[in-house]
Amino acid sequence: MLAFALLMLTPVQEPGAAVGAMIDEVRRLRAEVSTLRIELFQRTDAVLGMRTDLLALRDEVRTARERGAPSVAAPFLAAPPSPSDLLGVSKTAGFAPRIEVESPRRRDTVSLRIKRIEAGAIVKVAEVGLPADSPGVDLPLDQNGALYLVEWSTSEGQAYNLVLKDGASGQPAASVPVKALQTQGRFVFVGYRVE
Repeated sequence: MLAFALLMLTPVQEPGAAVGAMIDEVRRLRAEVSTLRIELFQRTDAVLGMRTDLLALRDEVRTARERGAPSVAAPFLAAPPSPSDLLGVSKTAGFAPRIEVESPRRRDTVSLRIKRIEAGAIVKVAEVGLPADSPGVDLPLDQNGALYLVEWSTSEGQAYNLVLKDGASGQPAASVPVKALQTQGRFVFVGYRVE
């Protein structure tokens, strides 16, 4: 009975007015959703633009860091270490460097490991072999103006000289004697590629 009394006290609206109010509310909500979608697309575009800008900035910083990294080549050329029987030192920069053998009767293979010396690391560049039937081999370099270390080794240890030559001029830059009891050694030089 109480429910009936309450039902009688509530104002009666016409069905058309209630439907019209609901339609207006739905239109308002649709307009608001449409506005929110536009804002979402604009923000997504802005975020994608910022991402592209950040990736470009990262690449620029990386390039600047590589260019600005302290080079060990300049101090090396200013005061290179003294050469020895185990270490051949080129006191000048070499263009298209190569290793050659000063012996026509050599019958062993020389293994060469080329490494780039950086301020914070030593990076392996390549490994090449100098076969017995070849008088020399070009050294593969990966950066111009970098300091390189070439570690050489042979199994037989015959007596001959290994020579680091400037490939552009053909002039010797450093030499190391290979002896019967000396089957390994090193060359240190600053190298440039010539293509």
